[in-house]
Amino acid sequence: MPRHQNTAAKRARQAQREAGGKYTAELRKATQTVSRPGPFTLGELLTACGTAPEWTGEHPTVDPEWAPEMFDFAPLGGPVPYSTVLLFLGLLVPASRSSELELESRNGFHSLIVACGGRRFEMVLSQDDYATELCRVPGCELSPVAAHSIPYCAHRHLAERSEDELAEMATAWGSAQHEEFSARNPAAVPLGEEGDQLIAAAVAQCAFLPVKTALIEAAYEEPEMVDVMYSGEQAMAVQHAMDTEHFRLIRVSLAARARIQKLAGGRCACGAVLQNGAGPKVPPQFCSAACAAQQDG
Repeated sequence: MPRHQNTAAKRARQAQREAGGKYTAELRKATQTVSRPGPFTLGELLTACGTAPEWTGEHPTVDPEWAPEMFDFAPLGGPVPYSTVLLFLGLLVPASRSSELELESRNGFHSLIVACGGRRFEMVLSQDDYATELCRVPGCELSPVAAHSIPYCAHRHLAERSEDELAEMATAWGSAQHEEFSARNPAAVPLGEEGDQLIAAAVAQCAFLPVKTALIEAAYEEPEMVDVMYSGEQAMAVQHAMDTEHFRLIRVSLAARARIQKLAGGRCACGAVLQNGAGPKVPPQFCSAACAAQQDG
């Protein structure tokens, strides 16, 4: 057996010899029973990637001619591809060498998830150059809406954030869009599907107004500053764009409210028919503040 083959693989070979089972099945069982390693630093991973010899074991899920070049790194539960780790290191910028990482989970030779400073990343172990950021909620395997600005999945976890968190993300996303697009035309900064997803989440949290305001002002300008920052036709164009987005986001919020009410079956828990005008601080799935408070209790 190659001397660089990892411990799990050695156990799999031994079990194969003793029980006659298939190597891949034995390896899967072996890797699933290994306890999760402890934390390690980014510097340790970087050093290993640059100095560790190539792992010469048999990749159980990829044919030899397609298997990525890997090195064995115990804190990540076994072999990992050099190129995938390098891509992952790029995603971590501007983290320092002393930044602490931890293996969240490893699925044999298929993939692993590692966490760093609240951020979570998936690395695929069966090919080169595949690492991507995940939603920040532990255990979630979905991608975030926008890794640097909206780091939660739209399917579920974004709508669970608080009003303050959503407003902060709206400011971050609007500012990123302003920085990227305003130099060409300050009246043509797109809020995109990501902005709409923030609004939908805000509706679920009864936070439409502050999130909408944060989003528009970060992407364009505070209303009272439009005439200070711009002049003439440009100021008129920016103000028109802000007004247009204001009314468009109202329509987005009404559509989000309707979707939530449809999922609730059109009725409150008390049996009352759900309406749009229950109040700005009443979640869409309740008919009144009293019902919402009673349900929370």
